[in-house]
This record gives sequence, structure tokens and C-alpha cells, in this order.
Amino acid sequence: MKRILFVIVSWIILVPNLELSAQTSNSYKEDLAQYKDAGSIYLTQVQGKEMSKEEEEKLLRNLSPEIRIMMEEIKKLNKNKYYQLLRSTFPFGNLITGYSNQEVLKSLLSSGENLKREKELEIEAELLALRIKKSDSITQPKLRNELAGVLNELFDIKETKKEAEIKQLEKRLQELKESIQARKQNKNEIVERRMQEMLGDSRYYRWE
Repeated sequence: MKRILFVIVSWIILVPNLELSAQTSNSYKEDLAQYKDAGSIYLTQVQGKEMSKEEEEKLLRNLSPEIRIMMEEIKKLNKNKYYQLLRSTFPFGNLITGYSNQEVLKSLLSSGENLKREKELEIEAELLALRIKKSDSITQPKLRNELAGVLNELFDIKETKKEAEIKQLEKRLQELKESIQARKQNKNEIVERRMQEMLGDSRYYRWE
């Protein structure tokens, strides 16, 4: 079960950022593709289903007291939504031990607080939506205003994350342009080296 949870959170939280990194190797990208496939199947089949008491308590321990209170109320209002949210709150910090590419993760750890806040806001928004559905016409306007405020903050966090992704893409694009330019300038040498390698004569290019 631990392995499955690791796969899912990798897909939900880390994959969008890891794929954009210029430091990600081809083999690493293949691993991420596998995480995506496994995560998609898992989310479809069991995300909203009940879990064992042991698993539930273990995940709840990683949440702040305020969030746990919200989760308890969500459980009373909608159990499927409760289990779905709980499975998606696997602690971000613990994921670092599951990846060998520490350089890629350094950039993600700096945004860890935003990721944590984003998850907290998602839980708060879900709770407010459930409250609104159960409330009367008198209390609904106040709850709707609260939900709008939460969604506005959540929107800003998500847009900031997208802007960071754009910057990463722009950086990667610039690196690719520079690489192409350098390769064009050294075309003859690159072709000659490849030919020597294919013919088994690469020993002539060794330092010693």
C-alpha cells in the first residue's frame, strides 16, 4: 500500500514539475510515465473507497489539528469525498526519499509551503461546498462568500505555479536553442566522432 501511495502522490504533485526540468534524464522520464499510468488506474479504482483504520490514522497524523477537524466534518457529510481527500494528503516531504535525482527535487522543496497551503485550501473549499449544499437560504450567502475567498486564494497559488512552469519552459527552450547552435557549429567534428565510434576507431579520441 505504501508503494501505491508513493506512486499516486508522485503523479499528482511532482510529475508536472519534474517533467519540465532540464536535468531530468530519459530513463527518469520513463519512470514518470509509469507513475502516471499506475496513478491513473489507482485514482479511478480506489481513491474514494474506504481504507483500513490503521491507514486512515496514519494519514491523519500527518495533518495539522485544524485540517483534521475539517476532515472529520467532511467525513460526516460525505465519506467518499473524505477518503478521496485523505489519500491525496500524503506528506510531501516524505517523497524526497523515493527519488534518486536530488537536484530535480531541490527546486520543488522550495515551493513545499505553497503545495501544503494549496492542499489545505482545497480541503477547506470542499468542506464549504458541502456545508452550502446542506445549509438553508439564510446561511448560504455567507458560506458562498467564504468559498469565493478560498477559491480566489487557491486560484492565485495555482497561477503562481503555472508562471513558474512557464519560466522553466522558457529556460529549457533557451538551452535547446543554444545546444542546436553549438551542434551546428561543430557538425563536422560530431559526425566524424560518431563515424569513428561506429567503425570501432574511437580509441583515437581517448585522452590516454
